[in-house]
Amino acid sequence: MPDDFLPITVFRQRSIDEERVEGRGQKEKPKWVLTGDDLVNKSHALVSDFVESYADAQHNPDLPYVYEVTLDKRDTAKSKRRAITDMFEVDGADGASRVMGMRGSKSLIVRAWGNEQLQTIQTRLEDYERYDMALSCIDSIERFHPTIEMEIDKDVYKVRLLDFEEESSPYAEIFEEQLGKLGIPHKKLEYAKGLTVYRIHASTDQVKAVVDGAAGETLFFIRPMPRCVATLDGASGLAIPGIQSPNPGVDYPLIGILDSGIEEIPHLSPWLLGKRVSPYIDTDLDKAHGTFVAGIAAYGDGLEQKDWVGGLPARLVDAAVMPGDGDVDELEMVDSIRTIIGAMHERVKVWNLSLSFNKEVSEHEYSEFGMALDDIQDEYGVLICKSAGNCELSYDGAKGKLLVGADSIRALTVGSAAHEKDIHDAAEIGQASPFSRKGPGPEYIIKPEVCHYGGNAGWTPSGITRSEVHSFGVDGGPAGNVGTSFSTPRVAALAANLQQAIGGDFDPLLVKALITHSASFPGDTLIPADERVQEMGFGIPGNIRSILSDDIYSSTLILRGKLPRGQVIDIKDFPMPPSLIRDGYYTGQVILTAALSPIRAIGQGGEYCQSDVEIAFGTYDFKEERDTTQNGILNPIGRKDSLNLLNRTFYSKPRLREGGTDFALRERMLIQYKGKYSPVKKYAIDLADLTKSNREKVAAGRLWFLHLKGTYRHQTERNADRNGLPLSQDYCVIITLRDSTKQSELYNEVPQQLEQYNFWHQNIRLTNQVRAMVGL
Repeated sequence: MPDDFLPITVFRQRSIDEERVEGRGQKEKPKWVLTGDDLVNKSHALVSDFVESYADAQHNPDLPYVYEVTLDKRDTAKSKRRAITDMFEVDGADGASRVMGMRGSKSLIVRAWGNEQLQTIQTRLEDYERYDMALSCIDSIERFHPTIEMEIDKDVYKVRLLDFEEESSPYAEIFEEQLGKLGIPHKKLEYAKGLTVYRIHASTDQVKAVVDGAAGETLFFIRPMPRCVATLDGASGLAIPGIQSPNPGVDYPLIGILDSGIEEIPHLSPWLLGKRVSPYIDTDLDKAHGTFVAGIAAYGDGLEQKDWVGGLPARLVDAAVMPGDGDVDELEMVDSIRTIIGAMHERVKVWNLSLSFNKEVSEHEYSEFGMALDDIQDEYGVLICKSAGNCELSYDGAKGKLLVGADSIRALTVGSAAHEKDIHDAAEIGQASPFSRKGPGPEYIIKPEVCHYGGNAGWTPSGITRSEVHSFGVDGGPAGNVGTSFSTPRVAALAANLQQAIGGDFDPLLVKALITHSASFPGDTLIPADERVQEMGFGIPGNIRSILSDDIYSSTLILRGKLPRGQVIDIKDFPMPPSLIRDGYYTGQVILTAALSPIRAIGQGGEYCQSDVEIAFGTYDFKEERDTTQNGILNPIGRKDSLNLLNRTFYSKPRLREGGTDFALRERMLIQYKGKYSPVKKYAIDLADLTKSNREKVAAGRLWFLHLKGTYRHQTERNADRNGLPLSQDYCVIITLRDSTKQSELYNEVPQQLEQYNFWHQNIRLTNQVRAMVGL
């Protein structure tokens, strides 16, 4: 039985599990609303801020007045945001004054056209009795000032205007006219829908002239244009594996390699599909980096003599997006990636991007490069595996933050872990490589999601030493190197193998969820969960076989769907196997992963992710009938005395600090998700770790539930309501139940429970080729 392939299970909720969102109106004002002198003083201060904002400033009459409204606290409650938005919204002949976007996570950008709207807003700021909720949320109001970053040795800049979500606005016309007058060459590119970026060639004096001139009020920011970074050096004495060639009639996984080009060496030529796709000619390329990446994508396991990925070697599409001199900026890179993926997306669904720009992600805003990658993936239905980026080795172990692009919420971001340890290497085997940049991403989202093996490094008395991973040089011989560039193609190969194994229409969210769900921490040192997640995401994925199969003592369930606004999924008959009851209490381990595709809103700063799914899993006492004639009660059956077991406060702190089991060292995941709107969440719990008082909540008589509820930010709900558009949230939830004592055959028992409760379910669909390979 241990050698049998036991496919994981897909199931669906029943119609009785689909309920309506309930809400009860709040009659009394919240306690945080200011009153008395505090409210009056706040009103006076904000009126003063508002009036003085443009008092001594030049204003272009062809443009609206633009203000930055800083929120009092970092709180995104919809009730607070709605009050502020309503206060600033005033109709007018030239367009409504309104909140047009955000900068960061606590500053709203508000526009107003003309004196009439300004007077109306001022009157509302003075009317503290009517607008008390809005005034209580605001810290200050000032004229909007663009972010301007100039460097003496830079003459290529990146510019973004204030034309958030504007189909027709004067910003672009005024800005381009000013560039023409100043003799500044420029190129404009739509990075994504609603995100236009300019590249200008200008001296610092010319930049100052733009900022101080008629186009100054069109600007959101001017910054030096990021340039690409990719380095490769080192050689290896490794004996390389023999040349392999595709077998006729076999359907191989396929990966697009967005890199510096692939040399047609004997090992790789048979695996290259078609001609190179690139804006550059062959003589413009230095193919060392791309060849090394491609070698790992096709031969990674063989080069290391490991079964890290499993599956089949990958066919490769050579998509060269970086010239040999490395002289490519972000705008050119975005244009090339979009063009190439647009041309190849029907054939190639998984893409590897191991190139980075030497600029770190922001804590509270998503990068334009990351948003562009998101838009490309959404438009063409593909998955990009993106490297986290490398940083310089530090004596004290300090690491840099992720590089831009690694914050793409649709991409699978990959860090590096140590595969071996020499005497001078800094990282233990299975821990994050000392050069691998760390998360989190903007607004605390988990980035990278996973790591894979990309080498180790450390210090000797004479300098830096490295334990390299292996691939090929452009001469066809062996080569070695370290970096997240070379951990990423292992994950891309895994994703491509999953796509090839599952077949049917490509589902990037399912692939992303499966890889993340399988990830664990292979090291033998107990590291605090929050710390290791910043370093490694959710760990190193399993190989293709372990991802798609269970053993007899575990059962994995996949729930994949779309959750409409106004609906919740409340599965009150979750199939928790009775055989896990020992001495009157449920036992076992539960691993739950939720991967989401949040609604995106460019121009909303830190609130770029506009939707989320709140997840609860646990027990309750019994089902109870509810009186739907009462206000706010819409669902006739409820749960009595529910406990969400995904809350880490219910677990023993001393137990969580112990590292005496493989589960504690490698899988336990009870972190505090600081960012509510996180695209990937994962929990791994052992019921044995519950406190004594909460142990009663898993007593034999208790029932089990799974609850999913969609949430949306105010901006998205407001737009949907105005335009009569439905909202929904794509999700993929994967749950593994496991008996670590190997007493209960959960693989057989859980489907029986699903049958008993009338759930539709089946083994995950695998292609005939894969079924034959695993003996099904």
